Amino acid sequence: MTLAPRPRAPLRLAVLHAQRTWAELLECALRAEAVVDVVVAHTNWEWVRGSVARGDVDVALVGVGGDGGFGPEHVRELCELWPGLAVAVLSEATDREMVTATIRAGARGWVRPTTSARELLQVLHGVADGETWLPPRLSTLLVESLLADERTRVSAESAAAKLSARELEILECLARGMTRPEIGQLYMLSPHTVRTHINHILRKLGVHSTLAAVSLVHKTGSGR
Repeated sequence: MTLAPRPRAPLRLAVLHAQRTWAELLECALRAEAVVDVVVAHTNWEWVRGSVARGDVDVALVGVGGDGGFGPEHVRELCELWPGLAVAVLSEATDREMVTATIRAGARGWVRPTTSARELLQVLHGVADGETWLPPRLSTLLVESLLADERTRVSAESAAAKLSARELEILECLARGMTRPEIGQLYMLSPHTVRTHINHILRKLGVHSTLAAVSLVHKTGSGR
């Protein structure tokens, strides 16, 4: 005897979009689906944030970039508020930095405004099950970004390998925001010696400012 599968509980959904027309359109379209329970659909960040913080939501659909009005920082905060939350993004953005930042912030799905209701439901249920749903073009952008980041990291590590132990210590102090007098006091060095070490660091790294040097050390992952 084969048991029939248990009916799936409706997916509790929050919709956040800066354009009221979009928020209302998505709410109307999704409320017609028995498999979705639209808990909140709003243009107001605090309304949606509150629902997520209370654990009332399984999936959040967030309008990101352009008319969507929200960004990666909002996605990140929602994910941090309720770790079990799945986030999908509604956006036309194709900027590599925006896409990468949003995915890194915790978004698992990405749909276009032109996506059909059927496809949208598929994405929402997919991300709720822990899957990742990205259009092929955005998957390519994400891979390209990860590869570029890796090349930058390897290049930065190669440059940092040229530095002496003392120069690395001073560079890490600069990365922590310490001033030259503070560095001199920490290592009992004269202002002239600190300045000389910093000049050597800039020359070896091939940069012209301490800000650029600090940026490099952060890219190696060794900055604190």
